[in-house]
Amino acid sequence: MNRLLLAATLLFASLTGTLAQDKGSVDYQDLYSPKVTTITAEGNGRLERFHGKLMFTENNRYLSANDVTNDFWKKYYNAQRIQDWGRYIWTLGLSYMASDMIYSLVYNYDRNILKDPSFIIGGVCTLIGGSMDFGGWLKLGNLADTYNSDPTVRRNYSINLGPTRSGGLGLSLNF
Repeated sequence: MNRLLLAATLLFASLTGTLAQDKGSVDYQDLYSPKVTTITAEGNGRLERFHGKLMFTENNRYLSANDVTNDFWKKYYNAQRIQDWGRYIWTLGLSYMASDMIYSLVYNYDRNILKDPSFIIGGVCTLIGGSMDFGGWLKLGNLADTYNSDPTVRRNYSINLGPTRSGGLGLSLNF
């Protein structure tokens, strides 16, 4: 019972630490000076990976659904979810193995590591989560390359002001 309580406490502590890291501890605007920001003719510049998301290099803004087509946004959202879930799973696996190792060191519990179920389960979770995290990271990179090279995935807007057929002045929004 003590072992289960210690393992649960350590798992809870490691997961809350992992979740707290992603909740705006450092805003992306703090990392880049606004004085350096330049806006190109397209307005956003190139797209690159940045902490599990895609960010425009010219104005330091994350990609939003208004910037791209719906199909591209679905691919981006799925790649981001795969990477996030992978990060949580491998963190869970490592914390499970670490908590069991700490318990065995504290209570001088001697056993064969290769046959211990907690190390096997933790190792499998670490491998699966690590591969999901890496796969999502690769997909985000491929999506950034696609955005930078293929202009058909970008959503274009235009506002036109001009004469109408009836002789007046009109404003039109094309998207």
